[in-house]
Amino acid sequence: MIFDCAKMPPERLYPLLAGTVIPRPIAWLSTCDDKGQTNLAPFSFFQLVTDQPPTLMISINRHADGSQKDSSRNLQLCPELVVHLVTPELAGLMNATAANFAKNVSEIDALQINTIPSQQVRPAKVAASPVRFECKVVSQTPYPAHQPSCDILLAEVLCIDIADALLDEQYKLRHNELDLLARLGGLWYSHSRQPDNFQLARPASASAAVKSQTQADSNPD
Repeated sequence: MIFDCAKMPPERLYPLLAGTVIPRPIAWLSTCDDKGQTNLAPFSFFQLVTDQPPTLMISINRHADGSQKDSSRNLQLCPELVVHLVTPELAGLMNATAANFAKNVSEIDALQINTIPSQQVRPAKVAASPVRFECKVVSQTPYPAHQPSCDILLAEVLCIDIADALLDEQYKLRHNELDLLARLGGLWYSHSRQPDNFQLARPASASAAVKSQTQADSNPD
């Protein structure tokens, strides 16, 4: 089946896109406005852009009427945020913060979420998250310009806060200990620590890649 995106309504197109571009890591955003009113919300259109300078991308979808979500409005008033990663144990709490709270209600307060002060930004950090990126906004761009459906955020990472248990003696990540939640399609989620995860080294050269693939094709078993 071939789907012509230009001829599809959003309610049919979105499930095909969000259900195939998977898994998507979850950015649990802590923001505040210029008066200190806090907000905490999850977004799964999220990725690393570059490490020089360390920069994250989060796309914050707008409401159906085109109005901005609380996170986007806060970031215009206070261009600082904390991006938390989410473990399976935090799934229920993360999902609760996705509810449609009133604008003047803080999810952190309503759900009694334990936070700790950040080092370099104003929004607080969720204490239970094992990985937290303190960031400043580099750009916040409505997209598409003529009728925005989202706000594309580029955020430079100022500070990374990682739970000690996830680091070895040389302060390198223990990849086999890191278990993070990701979105799939519909109501489905996955997590990163799975028994069939595997390592795959990059080919040393193009010729090595060709040789390796030729051998694999000749020995399919």
